[in-house]
Amino acid sequence: MSSSEIQSDSEDLIQGQKDFDFYADLLNPAEKLRKRIQQSTQNQITKLVKSAKKNEKQQKKTKQIIQKIKNEDLQENNQPQYDSKIFATNTDFQQLKLNKSLIKACHEQGYKYPTQIQAQIIPLVLAGKDVLASSCTGSGKTAAFLLPLMQRFGNTKSQKYSKALIVMPTRELALQCYEMFQKLNQFSNSTAALVIGAVPIQQQEAELRRYPDIIIATPGRIVDLMKNSFSIDLSSIEVLVLDEADRLMEMGFEAEIKEILQQTPRDRQTVLVSATLKATVKQLSLLALHKPVKVSVDYVDGLAYDSDDEKDREATLLALLQKKFTEKTIIFVRTKHDCHRLQILLGLKDLSCCELHGNLTQQQRIQAYEDFKEGKYQYLLATDLAARGLDIANVKAVINYEIPYETSRYIHRVGRTARIGNQGVSVTICLKREVSQFKQMIKESKQKLFKLNFNPESINEIKQELKQLESKIKKIIKEEVFEKEIHQTEILAQRAQNLIQHRVEIMRKPKKEWIQSAQQKKLRNQIQEEDD
Repeated sequence: MSSSEIQSDSEDLIQGQKDFDFYADLLNPAEKLRKRIQQSTQNQITKLVKSAKKNEKQQKKTKQIIQKIKNEDLQENNQPQYDSKIFATNTDFQQLKLNKSLIKACHEQGYKYPTQIQAQIIPLVLAGKDVLASSCTGSGKTAAFLLPLMQRFGNTKSQKYSKALIVMPTRELALQCYEMFQKLNQFSNSTAALVIGAVPIQQQEAELRRYPDIIIATPGRIVDLMKNSFSIDLSSIEVLVLDEADRLMEMGFEAEIKEILQQTPRDRQTVLVSATLKATVKQLSLLALHKPVKVSVDYVDGLAYDSDDEKDREATLLALLQKKFTEKTIIFVRTKHDCHRLQILLGLKDLSCCELHGNLTQQQRIQAYEDFKEGKYQYLLATDLAARGLDIANVKAVINYEIPYETSRYIHRVGRTARIGNQGVSVTICLKREVSQFKQMIKESKQKLFKLNFNPESINEIKQELKQLESKIKKIIKEEVFEKEIHQTEILAQRAQNLIQHRVEIMRKPKKEWIQSAQQKKLRNQIQEEDD
């Protein structure tokens, strides 16, 4: 190779290197920019992580400070918060030999001390004794039997039977009991099934086949399942609780209760709880209990007001709501018709209210209960359907639109306020001719009685307003009746269509055993009495 060729190749190499350096210089700015962005992003992420950790520490510190303040407030206010008439302040939950998980759940619900009824019942249930307990509503008796049952059966491993059955007279009460169980069970591993009407029976059968520790049921549905399903067997039940026993008897569930007693073991433990000890309850106790320990706790305070004229009731109620009771109040009335009429009236007066009575569907009743409980409404209008066991916190007052038929109903109604030691007031609107009757009722219930006075002019002004609203109320009721009739017609048409469409499947289903309604039971008893 000549020197000229070598020189030419060297020049080409030099030129190629220059070209490479040129393209490298073109690429370098983009590469530098990418690295700069990457570094900047990394720095921002690092800063965010540090900031988040710092915020987390600050939040944790803030929570600790808030908790410290709350604890100090609780310590300062402990003595006035607990009424010695309601709470057994000389006893705590540890002395009742409850486990730490249940005690923690009680404290989470704001209960530092057990109530008087809890302090007496819990040790007896833990010891396996039969109990006959009498206590006014709002005394904490639901937790009194739930806590020991959860203590006894909550730590058991896999099982092939349920161990406790709690029978309650209404769906609402059973639902409240189940909700209380869930609150007390938040740190434990107990299981429970809710067995009530208006819930798909297949769903309940599936739950019962898992053998929950505790079954919370209404008598009608549990007997229905006993007779028509293989998913439940009461022959291994260890503890039977009959809550609101007086109400169970009043509602005509005597036959169902006897059926349940026959299906459960004779050596079971039985706890019978009632607000009143009527003759029917005493007869039931003789049948259901074996050498029971009797427990009785009573305490109620109240307030009353009398009115001059039947026409003054609505005006007096409005005066009470507008001037005296503007927060969370339950108003009890005798009839479903009056309950709904008052709901329309209060709505026209822009008073936030909901209603709870037998003309509503189960879903509507549960919704009304939940809405009032959560504070969506100021007032709850209810018939005696809701008077038993309705557990709503911080109810400021109970107003009886009329005098209840009997003292026991009055006690159950006013028990909706001043629950678990809180303060509350009950007001009864009564006519002059009813005053002596009401005073006797107060005497029997051992309550204090005060008279509430209003300016007659203010009542008369409200009466004039009501006269102007009467035509609107009647119009609304008429429209509702018309809409209800249309709805019922649509339901019947749909039912007929389903019967035609699914006729074969329906005919193949085995017939269920006949369960008598309350009216049929009453008629049967009348016939038997006539035969005797």
